[in-house]
Amino acid sequence: MEPMRRATSRAARSLLLAVATLGALTGSPVLAHAEEADSAAADSGTLPQPSPPTWTHAAGERPALLARRDVWFAAATVASVALATRLDGWAEEELPENNGVLAHDVSRTAERFGNPLYAVPVFLTLRTVDALQSRSDRAASLVRIAEGAAAAGAAAGVVKIVVGRARPFQTPGDQDVIRPFSGNTSFPSGHAAFAFGLAAAIDRETSARWVPWVVYPLAGLVGWSRIRDDRHWSSDVVAGAALGFWTARKVVTLARRGIRSF
Repeated sequence: MEPMRRATSRAARSLLLAVATLGALTGSPVLAHAEEADSAAADSGTLPQPSPPTWTHAAGERPALLARRDVWFAAATVASVALATRLDGWAEEELPENNGVLAHDVSRTAERFGNPLYAVPVFLTLRTVDALQSRSDRAASLVRIAEGAAAAGAAAGVVKIVVGRARPFQTPGDQDVIRPFSGNTSFPSGHAAFAFGLAAAIDRETSARWVPWVVYPLAGLVGWSRIRDDRHWSSDVVAGAALGFWTARKVVTLARRGIRSF
């Protein structure tokens, strides 16, 4: 009876976390609409001209609240989070064992890439330099990147409060402790959301082919560090990465179209 009860609990937990992530991803149809309308210009590498959102449609045409790519991305995210919950216990036991000097130093450095306290001074410095050099185009790009990363972190913060999942060091060996609005803030990982949001925003604002090969591995290191340091479950990191990536890309798309989301 006890194994069956535990299996049911884990299944319910996986479903709850997947649904929470799905709700966060699909909670803003305005963002999805903007992305779909901007896709052609983005693929061509040109910046679209700012324009107000258009909500009128031809007779008989249904408004597109979500682009098809968003639906597929949401489905893949739900499946990934559900799968990651099956690996939570294993990751909690294995990754913290990488406790050598190199692993410790890499983890400590990677954590800073996902910490806004370190990113904000860099943004302000670059913004000031661009302003002094009269580079309004580059300064505007930095602002959009900052908005995307900030939105990713904010989205993760809201979901954290709602879900209320305990961190690994709070409930060792028990990843099933979920109490909504309890003050527990494990799911999703805010560091992973910010890091992948920042990576996605930078990737969206640049056309250099080498950029994704640098920013996303760095974001991945941030996620690894959070599991290694026993701060998050693996499913927290997967959900945070997906939420941060999706949110930042949408916000940058809105900003490039001259539509402010906040």
